Amino acid sequence: WIAAILNSDPELKRLFKRAVGKGWTAEKFQAELRSTKWYQQNGEAYRNGAVQKEADPATFKANVAQVRTRLSMMATELGAVVGGATIKKMAEQAYMLGWDDNQIRRQMAEYVKYSDGRLLGQAGQWESDLREYARSMGVKISNKTIQGAVQRAVAGKRTIEDAKRDLMETAASAFPNLADRIRDGETVAEIADPYRQTMGALLETDPDAIGLDDAQVRRALSGPVGKDGKPTLTTLYDFEREVRRDPRWLKTRNARDSLMAGTQRLLSDWGLVG
Repeated sequence: WIAAILNSDPELKRLFKRAVGKGWTAEKFQAELRSTKWYQQNGEAYRNGAVQKEADPATFKANVAQVRTRLSMMATELGAVVGGATIKKMAEQAYMLGWDDNQIRRQMAEYVKYSDGRLLGQAGQWESDLREYARSMGVKISNKTIQGAVQRAVAGKRTIEDAKRDLMETAASAFPNLADRIRDGETVAEIADPYRQTMGALLETDPDAIGLDDAQVRRALSGPVGKDGKPTLTTLYDFEREVRRDPRWLKTRNARDSLMAGTQRLLSDWGLVG
């Protein structure tokens, strides 16, 4: 098995031939071995693994199998979609190189991908979190952007909170008149809620069904330009008047009641009804 290790690398093979040819002592050979690229570029875990793979293949195989089980569990937990052959190859590499959990996560990150239109495991939870936050900020977000943010979170390069801050800045740029409130922690959904509630009541529809992409709501949030030349929030009074001009309002019961009451007042003013 020693010969197998020495023959596995051309540099080691040449070194061993020189040692035999020149009659080196064991100490001399070890000193020369430590100066080789093979020794310097491969850590202790790899060197020990290489020896074990040749000297005790059964133990080596069992140890790699344990690592493979651990990798499979982590892949499921993180939402990484990794095939059996890839897991097997990764497990031997992880064992030989002595990967810790952070190194494993970095390797797993590139396998966090959509499966049947969704992300799995922890990645799926992060996806839901980002989508909900994007909706509350009135920002559209693509699968590609979400996948990139989640992959970076799995790899430990950035966090989901970092991705949320990016969405917050996008919302602040979309509604510059609300930027200070948004950066202070309010969501666009919270700021828009009075308008949605008013609109829902007047149009007799569920206010939760009125999205932040509704044209009237967005106009209310980026209302008339103030004296400083910047957009301001539309007053609820002006917003109600705008909604009442919506053709949909004329089809509601409160519109009919309002028009009927107005007609009654007019007829009463004319003395045509008591």
